Amino acid sequence: MIEELYRTMDDWLVDQNSDIRASEVQGLLAGLMAANINVRPDEYVARLTEYADLQPGCLVQIADTLDTLFSNLHESWSGIGLDFEMLLPEDDELIEERADALGAWCEAFLAGLGLSGELSKDKKLSEDVRQALEDLSEIARIEADGDDESLEKAFADVSEHVRLAALLIATDLRGDQNDAPHEPIVH
Repeated sequence: MIEELYRTMDDWLVDQNSDIRASEVQGLLAGLMAANINVRPDEYVARLTEYADLQPGCLVQIADTLDTLFSNLHESWSGIGLDFEMLLPEDDELIEERADALGAWCEAFLAGLGLSGELSKDKKLSEDVRQALEDLSEIARIEADGDDESLEKAFADVSEHVRLAALLIATDLRGDQNDAPHEPIVH
């Protein structure tokens, strides 16, 4: 399903002559949700139109896709996040395209964190989160050249590192936002 979402979103962005990729659409949302799981869909759409320099009205064309993307990420990150999948091109695409999309995802994730307003110089971050943020900043500049099997392995490793770094950042920044009141268990 994630591949279908990617293709739908990316094709639509191309039709809009947009300068962003589908991976950035999810990366931005992931960054916003990493700082605040309770971000509302309308807040996200406002940030997306600002980030992507799109007219708000044109997003109506992909409202269902955005809703699916929003609810999938919200559901995944409201739990422990193990089912979280990044919105990236399929494995049969060129490694250069996939690496570019991964870098764009990282850049948009960091932008989402910044746009959330939740990070400040006064914010205490763990050393692990600081390192994860640095890693994502470096990976945002990723470039791949060639079609060698070792690049495929490296890409898979880096992608998983990005996924786990994003989850670590989200877990740390949100603290107890995930702790919703639970219904008592009746035996």
